[in-house]
Amino acid sequence: MSDHEKNNLPAGRQGNISSLIVGIVIGAAVTYLFTNKEGQKLKNKLLAEGEKLLSSLRESLEEVEEETKEAREEIGQKLSSGVEEVKEKVEEEVTEIPKHIEQIQKKGRRFFFRRSHTSQES
Repeated sequence: MSDHEKNNLPAGRQGNISSLIVGIVIGAAVTYLFTNKEGQKLKNKLLAEGEKLLSSLRESLEEVEEETKEAREEIGQKLSSGVEEVKEKVEEEVTEIPKHIEQIQKKGRRFFFRRSHTSQES
């Protein structure tokens, strides 16, 4: 294909042709490697290494899952105890509210009755 023809192709087509060529080369190399004796040995070695890697990843995943489970349980316990503490504090404050209201009412009565008595005396 001449430079003139390449320049006339849309940009997407040029990329498709390059990808096709790269795919053909990679496919040919893989086919060559896996069809001869040394390629078979390499394939078997790669498969064995892959199995080891997958086994290692599986073990790591199981460890992470266990640690995550323990962390969730610990967080749940902390949240439960925190909720209980907050609940107790709220209950204490709620029982104190009527006392505070009563004190405010007394102060308000004193304030208004003193003003009304002092203003009547003047």
